[in-house]
Amino acid sequence: SCTSWSAALITVMLHTLTTLADIVFLVDTSTSIGRENFQKVKNFLYTLLDVGIDKYRVGLAQYSREGHVEFLLNTYKSKEDVLTHIQGRVTFLGGPLQTGSALEFLHKVFFKEEVGSRISQGTPQFAVVITSAKSKDDVAEAAEELKEIGVKVISVGVQNSDREEMEVIATSPLVYQVNGGQSISHCWFLLINYPNLCSSASVADIVFLVDESSRIGLRNFQLTRTFLLKIVNALDIGPNNIRVGLVLYSDEPRLEFTLDTFEDKSDILNYLKKLPYRGGRTYTGAAIDFLRKKVFTQEAGSRKNQGVQQLAVVITDGQSFDDFVEPSSKLRHHGVAVYAVGTKNISESSQLDKIASYPSRKHVTNLESFLQLSNIEWKIKKQLCSEIVSQTFVVPVRSRTLKEGKREI
Repeated sequence: SCTSWSAALITVMLHTLTTLADIVFLVDTSTSIGRENFQKVKNFLYTLLDVGIDKYRVGLAQYSREGHVEFLLNTYKSKEDVLTHIQGRVTFLGGPLQTGSALEFLHKVFFKEEVGSRISQGTPQFAVVITSAKSKDDVAEAAEELKEIGVKVISVGVQNSDREEMEVIATSPLVYQVNGGQSISHCWFLLINYPNLCSSASVADIVFLVDESSRIGLRNFQLTRTFLLKIVNALDIGPNNIRVGLVLYSDEPRLEFTLDTFEDKSDILNYLKKLPYRGGRTYTGAAIDFLRKKVFTQEAGSRKNQGVQQLAVVITDGQSFDDFVEPSSKLRHHGVAVYAVGTKNISESSQLDKIASYPSRKHVTNLESFLQLSNIEWKIKKQLCSEIVSQTFVVPVRSRTLKEGKREI
């Protein structure tokens, strides 16, 4: 089964099949993991990094009371050097487990340009944290700081790992709790024999949040509605493929339909054609908070718990009357990739940057006016498709393999 050591790996590999990435492994070598399991971790890393290392840069740190650098992202340029280091130079530390301190160490030492990180170039940044027990110090603040700079954190738990703490550490839903060094042959089988599965993936939950305040006006609202019709028409809609939800907002958010309201694309298109406009003031923060609490939920059709990518597209044309920064941050940390589309009527262009996911060049689209929506339709479709492909998780790949009649190894 892929719910094993390899679950974290397969996630990373799927992210990087079509792009580059910087990946730092933070390995627990405290007394709680023990020498025997530490050796299993070493063997796991050795096997893992023997595949596709030329596609990304890799760093390694181990920790107990504090972090210890094994090698930085720019230390080695060849797979052989990395593997030699892991096999011969990584030794057991022992000592108390302080994961919070180690996460802070990771932030300060590894994700910097001078040591090989390409974060400023928009290269995806990953931290894979392997831990064996509940930390003796707090992990929340240090984990939050990592996520704030754009690092996606994958949490892998062994031994007596604490699930609740792992979820605090990880970028949701990248949490994997396993019982030891189970077989990884099935996931290698998928990667080696079906490398194109990822590129044909079309599984995601997408919610559009559309400003319908008075500053928009009826004409611009009609342009937005036409834009939505074209975007939805281009998506592979279906209960097992792409699900779409819609929320309009002004003084308060209005749920038009949830992710599981419609199963057929034609029903969504018919609904959009009749979408009404009501006006009002712009409360973007409340609307974004509504998305997190009421729309990206299992009750409303979200498949987040199944590992399906969560996407939000926020379309707005005005300065918000309420705080939107904290709600936006919470939505992103809830595991939602956020795109923001807006016009220059917004007093500060940085407003969209604070709503959207990092990097802004990928997730933010500034318009002169809503007339330009028809011109950037292709760009948004390309961004969404790219996000769906690059963020596809184990579940859809595994289910597709089973549908093709391939048995699990």
